[in-house]
Amino acid sequence: MNQVSRNSPQQQVAGVLILVMIFSSVLGASGLQDFLWISGISALVAFILLWPRMSRIQHIQCGIFFSVGFIGLGLAWINGYREIPVQKFITQNHLLISLLSAVSFLRLITDTRLETPEVIQTGTKAFWQTIGGVHLFASVINISAFIIFGDALKKNGRLDRTTATSIQRGFALAALWSPFFAAMGTCLLYAPGSKWTHLLPLSIPITVLGLTITWAEHRFRKSGNLDLFKGYPVNFRALWVPSLMVVCVLIAHNILPHLSVLVLVSALSVGITTVVLITQRHLLPALKTIQEFSQNRLPDIYGELALFFSTGVMATGITVFIGQAPLTFGIEAFTPAIAVIVMGVLLLLAFVGVHAIVSIVAASAILLPLDPDPLMLALIFLITWSVGSTGGPISGLNLAMQGRYGITAFQCFAWNISYTLIIFIGSSILILTIF
Repeated sequence: MNQVSRNSPQQQVAGVLILVMIFSSVLGASGLQDFLWISGISALVAFILLWPRMSRIQHIQCGIFFSVGFIGLGLAWINGYREIPVQKFITQNHLLISLLSAVSFLRLITDTRLETPEVIQTGTKAFWQTIGGVHLFASVINISAFIIFGDALKKNGRLDRTTATSIQRGFALAALWSPFFAAMGTCLLYAPGSKWTHLLPLSIPITVLGLTITWAEHRFRKSGNLDLFKGYPVNFRALWVPSLMVVCVLIAHNILPHLSVLVLVSALSVGITTVVLITQRHLLPALKTIQEFSQNRLPDIYGELALFFSTGVMATGITVFIGQAPLTFGIEAFTPAIAVIVMGVLLLLAFVGVHAIVSIVAASAILLPLDPDPLMLALIFLITWSVGSTGGPISGLNLAMQGRYGITAFQCFAWNISYTLIIFIGSSILILTIF
């Protein structure tokens, strides 16, 4: 990453623009269409201002995604398309970027660790407290929970296999059901017609399966040493934040069913954080905290902003091209069997390093003309994101594991291959049985 001061005026302006983008995206999705332009332009300018903080690899990735998008537009133009979808280019993924930005505010009111931890427990109970804790906290504060738990549990800068796979899978499995994850937002966006509440009865059993597999693996693995597992002193009293958020989202979704869950989560994340801070610190200190967080911490999502903004351009280009020249690969209908095959292909792509957002964007553009069941499509996208992030040796999650906790790419692959296959088989049976 280029060394750019987090406190520079350039970065602070970018943070304010991201906050403007959050509010504008909520207003735009609520029916005030002019705010879509404000949201998109704010995201674009923030992207430009934060460009110096991005690494060379991120610059190359963005360049590739932009190129694919514009090539798609060019090919569509050759096939008769005569529009330049400027607004679509800058707002395709603005709800996802807003979601990621908004949920980061929840860190201000979420404390995962006991202030005065009791004697650290060991054994199976400690294991379930740790994996359950990282899973529930990650469902709201995302990757922050993974890092907090990982940093606390590492020994000599490393994580052993039991600890590493437990917090890794506990984190990734939250993507299957949490409305605060970019994974859920992406799947709902690229599987039009799918509903978060309809996905829960399907994704929660897979989540339970994943947690159970992880426990069984370490319980019966010869060197699992589950009886000696030292857990994280989880502050379960702080789970009122995830609980409150989920309840509020469910209530709001019931009252305003026409609004996307992405919009509701974005609005509630900032709103509830502000209300709680005002209750704890009074009005002016609370607003000062929000201001400082917006200027100094929101720019830290530059990586996610770059990824989702550039893939939004790519998605727009691919979509308009396929709209002019559909690619069906000989598939006439999106049957459950085809869904399982597609899920397998997407997971293979994850294993070779293709980010889930990229494969989901491409698969969505190809499959939507087949009029697929939106619930089935969203489900395979969710599984791809969750399982691919643990099984793919060079996924973003595993790269973090390798860089922060001294774990090799081969270990990330070898430790998770059986888990990946079992989840794939279990999910396939579910799909073939239900749909």
